[in-house]
Amino acid sequence: MPTDDDVRALLRVEVARFRQRETRRAFDAAVYVGRLGGPRDAFVVRAQDLPAVDAALRTDVVAALLEDAPDDWATAWLARPGLPDLHDDDLRWFAAARTGFGMHDRSLAGFYAVTRYGWLDVRTGERRTWRRLRLRESPAKGPGA
Repeated sequence: MPTDDDVRALLRVEVARFRQRETRRAFDAAVYVGRLGGPRDAFVVRAQDLPAVDAALRTDVVAALLEDAPDDWATAWLARPGLPDLHDDDLRWFAAARTGFGMHDRSLAGFYAVTRYGWLDVRTGERRTWRRLRLRESPAKGPGA
């Protein structure tokens, strides 16, 4: 099981990758199930579909993402626009994740909101933000390495 420091480092990587991938100011949110910094599956929540997205549909989405997922997928996160402050949608998707994981008899190790500016642990309220975030490249290996 990863330590809190490991999880924080993986969340930092997720924020950096999200910044690289999503440069628009307005974009659709996506819910992910998987391993931070590793394999995952996702569902994009299109803005035009938001009126139809209720508690039952959110739970069905999370349960479907877990249907054929490996047993070690124990984390869910919502990648969304805005700041990493607690939003109503964070709580709605957190509730859906708890229920969806429970339907598959799995423990939910963590639920996070990830934005271009940082991350929020929806369960504990811990958060981290960056103005300028850069991932360090691993040093080049020398000859014969």
